[in-house]
Amino acid sequence: MAISPSLDKLTDDQTEALDDASLLVISARRDAAAVLRRAGLEWDDDDDFFGSRCRKCPCREFDGNGRVCGRSSCRHSASQHAS
Repeated sequence: MAISPSLDKLTDDQTEALDDASLLVISARRDAAAVLRRAGLEWDDDDDFFGSRCRKCPCREFDGNGRVCGRSSCRHSASQHAS
């Protein structure tokens, strides 16, 4: 099944699976960014190559480990950040 841009048609189980997968992607990106920082590599904050910007609001990075971003200004799902 292809994931369409319209996530509102997913079942509850599909939404849960998508968020679980998104959290894995976010975690892998955090790990990769940490590897680069330990090697002394830094990048511009506007470069989200290893980031997890929100697709719904200006939030630059997913905050927390739950299914919803912990930033009070965001609160969007992990799947909105794992683009």
